[in-house]
Amino acid sequence: MRDYLDDQPIRLRGFQAAVTNFRRPLLLGLLLCAVALVLIVLDQWGQLGPTRGVLNQVINPVAQQFAGARNGTGGFWASIMDIPHLQAENQRLQQENSQLKADAITYERVLAENTYLRQQLAIEQEQPWQLLGAEVTVRTPDAGRRVMHIARGSNDGVQVGMAVIGQTGSEPAALVGVVEDVGPHTASVLLITDFGSRISTFVLQNSSIAMGLVQGQWQHGSRLRLEQLERGVTLQEGAVVVSAGMTGQLDLPMPLARIPENVPIGTVETISVDGHAQVAELRPYVDPDQVSYVWVILSDTR
Repeated sequence: MRDYLDDQPIRLRGFQAAVTNFRRPLLLGLLLCAVALVLIVLDQWGQLGPTRGVLNQVINPVAQQFAGARNGTGGFWASIMDIPHLQAENQRLQQENSQLKADAITYERVLAENTYLRQQLAIEQEQPWQLLGAEVTVRTPDAGRRVMHIARGSNDGVQVGMAVIGQTGSEPAALVGVVEDVGPHTASVLLITDFGSRISTFVLQNSSIAMGLVQGQWQHGSRLRLEQLERGVTLQEGAVVVSAGMTGQLDLPMPLARIPENVPIGTVETISVDGHAQVAELRPYVDPDQVSYVWVILSDTR
């Protein structure tokens, strides 16, 4: 009986603690409701103007930080989940970039071809020639010889002995070489600056015409040399030199019979005397080493 009575205060204290634990949240809730009600009433009466500003200043930064943290975490996980899509998009952009580069190259090539076609039309309007355009693929010293290779051959109508012309800047289209070997799709061209090139010419000055011979001088440190002039002719600097179209008739050691007459070559730059004959250094209208596109004169339509 005494044990029972001794145990009662302990149980009583436990019950009181439980009641206290229950009352505390209830009282706190009631207090908060009362404060909220008071704030609502004061707000309706217009008494919370200054207090609201202070509360906003305190609460808003905290709320923004929580919102930013939440959004940042969401963006991070969204990026992680979106990696396969980003990889696919990167690959697509790389392919698109490669295609754009290829299109740009094609566009530049078309522009260049259009430019060459306009040049060809202008030349054919001024000269009675049927032309065939060709790209210069490579220049070969060939043991000291001045030779270029072009991307046209016998399948395109190119034949040995045909004249090859070029044009740079505002200079007229002028002779740069002669076809010396032909394959089905390519041809080699001996440049007029090579020592092995000899071409019959006309020298035009003072409304008169004199015959001569132009030989390449590259191996001798120069470009072109005019010699074997007709007697009685006095050369003048600036005189125009063109092809005579008689190389085949003169039986020179090159199959050049297909070079038509009046193909521009260059102008007289300096004059000297070799024995009893006049000779001159010529400035070619077109430097054969500076052209990347040329035209083969297939025929003279006169």
